[in-house]
Order: sequence, then C-alpha cells, then structure tokens
Amino acid sequence: MVLAYHATNGSGYSYIQDMVNPYTPAPALRSASAKRLAAPSLRGGPTFPSAKTSRFAILAPKWWNELPIEIRTADSLHIFRRRLKTHLFRLHFER
Repeated sequence: MVLAYHATNGSGYSYIQDMVNPYTPAPALRSASAKRLAAPSLRGGPTFPSAKTSRFAILAPKWWNELPIEIRTADSLHIFRRRLKTHLFRLHFER
C-alpha cells in the first residue's frame, strides 16, 4: 500500500507509477477527488499488465480502493502509514 501511495502521489518509481492509473470518471463526479485507482482490463490488450507485473497491477488498485477515503487522501506518508496501521489493526482485532 505504501508503493500505491507513492504511485498516486507521483513520488514513486516511474515503473510503479506506470502499473497503476488514477480513476477518472467520464462526467465530473464527486468521486473524482476520492483518489481511487482504475482496475486494469482483464481482457488483454495494451493496457493489460504483463505476467511479471500483473499481481501488483491488479491487486494494488483493488486493495487501494477498499481503503477508507481518509487513508487514501492522507497529506503525508507519515500520516498515511499511521492511519493504515490503525485500520489494519482494527480489521484484525475487532472480529
């Protein structure tokens, strides 16, 4: 998730940023500011990731979009990590 955070904020490695694409709805919707990632097409073609990168390119957008918006829109990496850790602990221990 830290790699996805870097990719969405433009501070990651370029090859990581190339694996994920921001979700941009066609009409201007409120969800455009939610920092979602677009899931890759699973039908093949030029936008489908290679076998080497497919796991990250497929799972990162899925897991990223499942995070609460306050985590995805964190202002800094420090805040993102702190909120992510708290979120994951809550998921695990509040069963």
